[in-house]
Amino acid sequence: MKKSFDYGIILVERLRKADGVFLDAKSVAKAHTLSPAFMEKIAQNLKRAGWLESKRGLGGGYKLKEPNIITTQNVFELFNKSFAICPINRLTKK
Repeated sequence: MKKSFDYGIILVERLRKADGVFLDAKSVAKAHTLSPAFMEKIAQNLKRAGWLESKRGLGGGYKLKEPNIITTQNVFELFNKSFAICPINRLTKK
């Protein structure tokens, strides 16, 4: 399992529990003794996927756009592309 998936699940679950309040990805990482810089990259990936909303400045951070839509499977598929899972896809990847 990729580290990205682990970080993604932790961030999504923390944001889900925050119930619409913006949380700083780096502070979530520190609370779990994880790399703050890597957690920020994961947050950006989730934002590009359209799942997170961001806000700069005091009281800023990230929040889930639609908390009930994102599943563990969604996060898994985002960070574990099909070519990495399926041996046939790995062989035919150019």
